[in-house]
Amino acid sequence: MTAETSPGQARAARGPAEPGAAGKGQPPGFPDRMVRYGIWIAVAARCLGDRRVQAGVITGAIGTYALASVLKNNQAQPMRRMVRWYNTRSRIHNAKMLHDAQRPAQP
Repeated sequence: MTAETSPGQARAARGPAEPGAAGKGQPPGFPDRMVRYGIWIAVAARCLGDRRVQAGVITGAIGTYALASVLKNNQAQPMRRMVRWYNTRSRIHNAKMLHDAQRPAQP
C-alpha cells in the first residue's frame, strides 16, 4: 500500500509545473497568504464565540472608557484653574490701570 523509495531514488518535487501556474497575475505567495488569512479569521471567529473572551473584551472596553474619562477630567481641572488665574491677573491688571488713570497727573 505504501510506496517505498530506495536510497538512490529521488522523490518528485511538489509545486506548480511551470512558473505562474499557481495563479495568473498574482504574486508567488498568494495562495499561502490566503491560507494564513483564513486560519487567522477562523481563530478570531472561534475566540469571539467564547464567552470568556467576550467578557474580557467588554470589561476591557469599559475599563478603557473609564480610564479615558478620568484622565480627561484630571486634565480639565488644571485647565480651569489656569484660566481662572489668568482672568484674575487680567482683572487685577485692569483695576491697576484704571486706578492709575483716575489719579491726577503730576506736574
